[in-house]
Amino acid sequence: MNCKNCNHSLRTDFGYCPVCGAKVIKNRLTLKHLWQDLSFQVFNVDNTLFKTIKHLIIRPEVVIESFITGARKKYMNPISFFAIAITLSGIMFFILRNVYEVNLSENSFSTAQTPNMDFVFDYQGVLSYLIMPIYALMTWLLFLDIKKLNFTEHLVANAYTTGMVSFVQVTICLPLFGLFEIRYDIFNWIFLFFSICYQFYAFGRVHKTKLGSTILRGMGYAFLMLFVFMGMGIVIFLIAFLTGQVNLADFAPQ
Repeated sequence: MNCKNCNHSLRTDFGYCPVCGAKVIKNRLTLKHLWQDLSFQVFNVDNTLFKTIKHLIIRPEVVIESFITGARKKYMNPISFFAIAITLSGIMFFILRNVYEVNLSENSFSTAQTPNMDFVFDYQGVLSYLIMPIYALMTWLLFLDIKKLNFTEHLVANAYTTGMVSFVQVTICLPLFGLFEIRYDIFNWIFLFFSICYQFYAFGRVHKTKLGSTILRGMGYAFLMLFVFMGMGIVIFLIAFLTGQVNLADFAPQ
């Protein structure tokens, strides 16, 4: 028999082609086989997703360092992991807005009238990918004195930690907002605090920094993130204003 991909001659007991590496398919296509093939090639869910999540919780440095040092089969690769997490986050925001009818842009700390900016979450996935290099740049600068990871390796680390944070957010938000009336901005600020704590717990273990040093770097990260969010807010407002999504009358006292 021959390989269906490269036409190389194969022995009947081969499971994979020794030339192109393609899996030898002998059975007819069924839904079960289709799912197995899809989950392996696109998501690689079968045996690595839940192990990656588990180990990112208890020993995140092992997951990050494994990929960076070349052990690419033990855990899910960071791009796939981050992509699945962001996809689930998009589904979560759709449910919050359209099923639970949560106002995601409401400001609980101000009595001033603010326009509904929930349309921003329609582009949540795109924004997540665009902001990832900024997160990596911030952590790279904050750990630059140690010189253990380069910028690309910080991208990998941030993809894992940010993806993990997104998985936890989805797990908490869907039941919490379905059962209780909670203002999203209050929840988001609390969750952001614990997210930064987790991320610098992971980065601290990777870089083997002492607790005090890790806390100071985490505080620096929060400070930098505030400016990033302010800059993003200004850009988003300008785009929304220029495209007619909001106008100055929306900010007028009622």
